[in-house]
Amino acid sequence: MMNRYMGESINRVPLGVLLCLVMTWICWRHIPADEVLMWASVVLTGNFIRTLAESNYARKLRDAPCDVQAEFMRRITPIYLVLAAGWGSSPLLFYDRMSEVGEFACWSILAGMMYVPLPRLALVPRLSRLFTSVFFGTAVFCIIFTAWRSGPEKHALLWFIPLALLQWSLTRRMTSDTHRTQRDHYGMVFDLAAQKQEALEAVQTKNRFLAAATHDMRQPVIALSLYAEYLEADPDSYRELAPKITRATTAVNNLFSSLFDLSKFDAGEVHLAVEEARISELIESLATIAGVHAKAKGIDLRVRVTGDPLLQTDTMRLRRMIGHVVSNAIKYSHPGTKILLTARARGGKVRVEVWDQGIGIPASKIKNVFDEFYRAEAAAELAPDGMGIGLSLVTRLAAVLNTRLTIASVEGRGTRVTMDIEDVDTDPEKRRLDLALG
Repeated sequence: MMNRYMGESINRVPLGVLLCLVMTWICWRHIPADEVLMWASVVLTGNFIRTLAESNYARKLRDAPCDVQAEFMRRITPIYLVLAAGWGSSPLLFYDRMSEVGEFACWSILAGMMYVPLPRLALVPRLSRLFTSVFFGTAVFCIIFTAWRSGPEKHALLWFIPLALLQWSLTRRMTSDTHRTQRDHYGMVFDLAAQKQEALEAVQTKNRFLAAATHDMRQPVIALSLYAEYLEADPDSYRELAPKITRATTAVNNLFSSLFDLSKFDAGEVHLAVEEARISELIESLATIAGVHAKAKGIDLRVRVTGDPLLQTDTMRLRRMIGHVVSNAIKYSHPGTKILLTARARGGKVRVEVWDQGIGIPASKIKNVFDEFYRAEAAAELAPDGMGIGLSLVTRLAAVLNTRLTIASVEGRGTRVTMDIEDVDTDPEKRRLDLALG
């Protein structure tokens, strides 16, 4: 709002100067020249200094922090108060000292100088309150002084005092209402601009994702095509090509599964198949698949399950959530390191942890690792085929599987991901309500 006020204020300086000159011209023929020139010099000098201050703000402080802008406004407030006192003292020039037409013209100019800037002044409430108080306070003092100077026969002029005080009260209320309206208006404008920016960033992110997905999908599909040609030319090479075909097929399938999960979450069409899950069996079956990938990369995957805890949950999605974490640990660990996958009952929950000796995550970046499509620079170097959707799916799955997800990491030494898993409510309606509230 400060920028808006300064922009509008500096544009209206010529109008204030023009009105000052018009009032000077009206009073010149009826009031002693020295009084008129003294009043005009105060107002014009105030406008000149105000113009310099507002120009300085436009050059240096438009993008400054709010506290710096507020401090600048506090320092230049006396300039506006001098202007308020100058205009408020103008009744000394014309009040009961010239023809009714001339006096009416001066009152009209004075009213314009008070009410025209009100919407602009309302942008800075403190300045508005001070300006109107000084303006009306000075005007009331001048009316009292004029009545006293004119003698008892002019004491009837004091009836203008209650009128001025009433105008002052109405002006303060109008300013307050205007500020509230403008605050709501600019708040909505800001929200719309922020939402527009978020939408643009989302579109750009989706475009980058589609480009990366297309690139990553093309490679295994081309490989499958080549393997098929090799088999057609040399059927006896199936023993050599079969594992490669399996890996390429798995890569495409995993990519499609991730895309399918993302689309379902975005569409709000997640329907859980809640059943009793034996954690030991789930971990063992998951370790069997992940162990093949870990061994191929020279990584030692170890599994430790304490007891045989049970959960009411969606087994398939729970396996996928834990699997993404294990897959991520394998992907970003160097050959010769170890990964530990543990599961145990803990306080009515099941705690699953994945420890790795991978590249780790900088402390400043931990909050970003679950963001969609986010990838650290070191991660991109170690696994250039990744797209940064695995852990974003983990955090979404955790939300629907009643899981508290925490992560701790030391850059260059490894990462620990902890999943505290509770039963998923078997009532679909209540579960839908819980998810909506979450």
